[in-house]
Amino acid sequence: MKVLIVCTGNLCRSPMASAVLHRVLSERGCAGIEVASAGTWGDPGHNATSEACAVAADRGMDLTPHRSRALDRGELNGADLVIAMTSVHLREIEALDPESARKTLLLKELTELSFDEPPSGDLAGRVQSVLAAKRPEWRRALDLDDPMGLPRASYERCLDEIERGVDALATVLCPGRS
Repeated sequence: MKVLIVCTGNLCRSPMASAVLHRVLSERGCAGIEVASAGTWGDPGHNATSEACAVAADRGMDLTPHRSRALDRGELNGADLVIAMTSVHLREIEALDPESARKTLLLKELTELSFDEPPSGDLAGRVQSVLAAKRPEWRRALDLDDPMGLPRASYERCLDEIERGVDALATVLCPGRS
């Protein structure tokens, strides 16, 4: 099973979210989930921003090995679940691969999903439960603001929001493990 996390440049939000998801899955002992990230406007080969590296390091995560990647149709096709940062990314994903829109959610939606029945079964079934869940009505607050070029506090706020969304996702993907 593969989770693909998408932002604009693949320099701060999606690398931080990928690192958080890796950490949380490891802490929960949840295996069988590949995590990747890419940017809708990603220029391949760049490091994560120094601010993203610093705030991640403060929370025990190392972003220094990260290199930016551009989102492509093949990457979308290979993902079982796509997590986007903003509604703009949702539109860009749909324009690149209309079929992938059905498996794409906003990170901040994850904390507000409503399930008719609690997600259960194997990992694939739990992913389908996430995708079938009732989503909150869209509002601007569901977009995760880009901290690029802003003070460190903006990166810290961004990482706080990422952690909340990832925790909600991990609770569904790895139930009973915390």
